[in-house]
Amino acid sequence: MIEKAIITGGAGLVGQSLARYLAKQNIDVLCLGRKQLSTEDIKKIFGNGISYLKLDLKNIDDLENKIEKLNWIPGNNCIFYHFAWSGVDRLTDGNIEDQLKNVAFSADAIKVAKKIGCLKFVNSGTIEETYADWHLIKKSKYNSSQANYAMAKLAARDMCKMVAYLEKINYIHTRLSVPLSPDLSKGGYVPQTLKKIISQDEYVAPENEQLFDIVSTEDASLAYYKIGLKGLNNSDYYIGYGKPIVLKDYFSQFENYIKGLPIIEKDYSDIFSSDFFKTDLLQKDTDFEPKFNQYNFFEK
Repeated sequence: MIEKAIITGGAGLVGQSLARYLAKQNIDVLCLGRKQLSTEDIKKIFGNGISYLKLDLKNIDDLENKIEKLNWIPGNNCIFYHFAWSGVDRLTDGNIEDQLKNVAFSADAIKVAKKIGCLKFVNSGTIEETYADWHLIKKSKYNSSQANYAMAKLAARDMCKMVAYLEKINYIHTRLSVPLSPDLSKGGYVPQTLKKIISQDEYVAPENEQLFDIVSTEDASLAYYKIGLKGLNNSDYYIGYGKPIVLKDYFSQFENYIKGLPIIEKDYSDIFSSDFFKTDLLQKDTDFEPKFNQYNFFEK
């Protein structure tokens, strides 16, 4: 049973969605974010029943004092969800220092979660870790512009796992695929291109061959709720639809779906192992079953 939840990066795309979902399950939610929000903004973004606290991750040590002033007591059944990550809007600039600061911030968050009595720490990683891990194992060239981000996320995963062991708090890692909201309102290039396809406007197809997978924010929220409820210590769960596809092919297949044409699945085993995208463990441990797929998740 989850009674309370703390969400860093609570004002982000997945953080917002998860907060609203948990609140509907009658869970007392506290979101942490870098921006100062008015009471009106908080209600507009999150709805009713959700608390918000302005707290930059670099100041996470201040959390204990701040929640005492709010009279927000975590209790024995509080899950700490960690989504905050600075520098995400500068993924292509090669700024290693910015990315690596997040490793230390994430480790500090675990210590604080333990100190205030949280039951479990759920860390949000990225699908980019999967690519980076694969290329490291295969000793092949890693072409993603987000390489520093991916490697920092890998480092954070291992550092957090060690710190959680030392602090004696349950730790779960997740690798989140590309999250998309039903209204396609946020997320940059991919949702904007999907909007063009839905409107039957012209779009420019990407040329890269990197495999891609998505998950709706609604299904991601359900998955994180289930993980908080039933996820096992030291597990590593992939959150996505488990149907990896090259991005340009995804756009083409999405266009077929919109037009009512057949969707033809391709085999990409020569590019990448599909084992990295399996959701079997998540389904086995938590009974998670997605409500949507990579084509029907959006609002019509």
